[in-house]
Amino acid sequence: MQGNERKERSDKKKPISPYIDSSSYELVSLLSYICGLPIKTIGEMLAREGMKADAILDQIKVHFRRDFIVDEARFCIGHPELKPFRLKLPADKKRLAMRFFQFEHDRFAALSYALDCSVQMSVGLIIEKALSRKDILFKILSRGLIPHISPGRMKQIKVICSLLNDRSPEFYITSQMVIATLLKDSIQNQRKIDRTMDVWLHN
Repeated sequence: MQGNERKERSDKKKPISPYIDSSSYELVSLLSYICGLPIKTIGEMLAREGMKADAILDQIKVHFRRDFIVDEARFCIGHPELKPFRLKLPADKKRLAMRFFQFEHDRFAALSYALDCSVQMSVGLIIEKALSRKDILFKILSRGLIPHISPGRMKQIKVICSLLNDRSPEFYITSQMVIATLLKDSIQNQRKIDRTMDVWLHN
């Protein structure tokens, strides 16, 4: 009976599991270890924040076959003469399982429509682009990491910001900039971000 049909929760997440290069997957795994977060959370962060990055949009808009609305003030014109986009990956590839809210899935679907490819492929493209550019990568992750950092750690990061700003008044250092540098240091030394912060605070 229609009255007995179960309604789908509005906050229910939808799965997206794109293939990415195995080396990209290993980097996501390393970031997972460094940040102390599940692999899927790092992947979701890269995809979610990567969609907001103008630098990534500038890289992929050359593949748009159809128009793509960026926001209320901007849109990208598609070129129908282009072939449907296909993400070229080596045989050695891995799936990255993630889940997104419906509104996020709709956004990825709009991107896939512009590229004329599957939703999974469009998300895989965003993640590959984010991982290939370290300047973008650190900005994306530092912004995405803030909600996952404990209040105590955020307080320490703000103390570091204050100290750096006192030493260099001509520059304004933000928490996101400090987290980005922490990430860079942690990746270079392959240690957890908490450990890197402890080293900083005791030096």
